[in-house]
Amino acid sequence: MGCCRWYLVVGLGLGTTATGLLFLLAWRDIFDILVAEEKSMRPGSALYKEWRRPTVHPSWQFYVYNWSNAQAFLSLPQEESTASFQELGPYTYDEYTEVIDVKFQQGNDTLSYRKRTIFRRSSFDTQPEEVTSVNFVALLVSHLARNMDYSLQRELSFLLYNFRHNVTVTRPIGQLLFAGQREPMLDQMRKLICTGKNVSVPCQDERLAYFRTFNVSRRSSEIYSMDVGTQNRSMYGTVRSWGSVANRTNPKAFQPCDGFADLAGELFPSRIDHSKPITIVLPELCRRLTLEFDQEQYLDGIMGYRYTVRLIRPFNAEMTEANGMDSCPEASIRLGKYGILNSNECNGLPLYESEPGSYPARPDADRHQMLYYVLEPTTGTVLESYIGLAYHTVLSPNEHIALFQNVPKLRVPLFRFERHYRLGEVKTAKLRQLLHLLDVGHQAALAGCIMGITIVLLTTIYACWSSRKPSKNHNDEYSIIGMQLRNDGRNDQLMK
Repeated sequence: MGCCRWYLVVGLGLGTTATGLLFLLAWRDIFDILVAEEKSMRPGSALYKEWRRPTVHPSWQFYVYNWSNAQAFLSLPQEESTASFQELGPYTYDEYTEVIDVKFQQGNDTLSYRKRTIFRRSSFDTQPEEVTSVNFVALLVSHLARNMDYSLQRELSFLLYNFRHNVTVTRPIGQLLFAGQREPMLDQMRKLICTGKNVSVPCQDERLAYFRTFNVSRRSSEIYSMDVGTQNRSMYGTVRSWGSVANRTNPKAFQPCDGFADLAGELFPSRIDHSKPITIVLPELCRRLTLEFDQEQYLDGIMGYRYTVRLIRPFNAEMTEANGMDSCPEASIRLGKYGILNSNECNGLPLYESEPGSYPARPDADRHQMLYYVLEPTTGTVLESYIGLAYHTVLSPNEHIALFQNVPKLRVPLFRFERHYRLGEVKTAKLRQLLHLLDVGHQAALAGCIMGITIVLLTTIYACWSSRKPSKNHNDEYSIIGMQLRNDGRNDQLMK
């Protein structure tokens, strides 16, 4: 019975160890299933509702450049260095994004949708509310006309004169950034250049502003299609741009001419490997970015991977390749129809990203960090993101446009912005609880393993010690006990 008791105890210890070990090995998969449920983008889930109507709004700070000596500079030809530009700002706005026209494609587990973005002023300060800058409408006409017929250029030149345009304009900051000002000339310009012969020319509406298409309530983005990662978790958050091509014979097929198929910087897959770079696209900025791991960084008690980018490539650099967008049919998507000025580099219009050194009033150490993301590596949650870009245009003489015949060639800074996003407190607390559950599971599994091993070791040690202890009952030793016989009568007879 004693041996059976020891065997039962040892078996219990081994069973506890095996159970803890199996739980330790399986806990990663179990936790990934829990994370997948938390990150589910199926209609009706909590994240789906947050994605459609975000409760945390990124903050934007806009800076514009006032051309303080514009009249003096243009009236007397001077050196470029004498042009004086004063940075005004920040003008702080909150970004409100909503997702519309959402359809769940059950066949391939994707969501098709459009986006709308609206900016709302979050603070008012003593900054000047009017800005003098280059007349971008007139500059746009001159830029588009440079490769057109002489007769058409002269007609555009007459339009500029007829509508009394100048090289510079003074506008309120709200008009310059978002609202724009009604420009009757743009309607006339569309009739001249937006014809069948110039289908690649992006034609503006009657108003023009740097972020005009963002803040028009009826204007939405192109059609996007996002993979929800049900069939392949590594594809979670991958966005495809299907453009304006309405008739597709195979909705699942994707060709390079259709646009892009990358992460969009909002949702990331779980289990991030920092040894591999991450590619994201920002279609509203006409940019594809390569994020590279920089360092580990703690935010609100959560360890995250910080990714930075120092090289931002415009889409048009990729479209000019032999097999790129230039070889695509006109029916294919043309990126950049929704975003900054609706006339960025994707459309070949004169709005250019400035070099990192053109960020004034920023520490030298941060000038080259135009964008960074801090991602929680286990769940792929965006803890923090930042993007800062500056834009300029080029004022160039044009002998066929009377307004620009005698202007000097000049690089004119227009605006810059800083967009900052930080995970909200409620979501941060919930993420901490989820990660704590991961730690608790590991600790419980390790505790089970340690407990089982401890039981086996203690049982073995006790069994060995018990076997060496001297026994109180020894069957191989005997004791002779003396006995006295009482034979009093018999002894008397013998002696007689």
